[in-house]
Amino acid sequence: MSEELVKKVVEKWRRETGISIDIPKSKIIEDILIKYLEKPVENLKVRDRKRDRLFRTFVKMKRRIKFGNRTQASIKINSVEFGSIVINNRRYSHDVIVSYKGLIQEGKLKTRHLISKKEFNLMLVEDPKIIVFGRGFEGCLKISPEVLKLAELKGIRVISLLTPDAIEAFNKLHEKDEKVVAYIHVTC
Repeated sequence: MSEELVKKVVEKWRRETGISIDIPKSKIIEDILIKYLEKPVENLKVRDRKRDRLFRTFVKMKRRIKFGNRTQASIKINSVEFGSIVINNRRYSHDVIVSYKGLIQEGKLKTRHLISKKEFNLMLVEDPKIIVFGRGFEGCLKISPEVLKLAELKGIRVISLLTPDAIEAFNKLHEKDEKVVAYIHVTC
């Protein structure tokens, strides 16, 4: 994959979203990036092939991100109660993925009460060194063994706590300028 292609995609993404991204190298991803550069996202017509599904995922990810302030010191989880969480004085009534860069994303589980590779990959976009999982108030959220193996392979430290303890851990790590991302489950 050419460095020029990657630079063009990163620049286009930065202009459209206001954030920078790291792009893994592979032939399929190269084809996706070329499509991204060539066609406006709104007018995209795709067939149901693996490459096209990956591209749709790439585009959907951009649309799902809710942009907060992007400075390292600007994110703080204020409080959590059953069914909602307050981040930077704004209330969210769903699970969230929170990044040290200030990005807040809705956390949607593919399988109920289980963190799978899909959710884990969304968290990897921010290139974290530590991932904190808030497993809910009763600890119902589980982390799949393949996610734990993948984290170990990538050298990512995983912290799994009940949600109230997880938000404390995230805030403390963030204050120390750690590259930390959290998945916070706000119910059971």
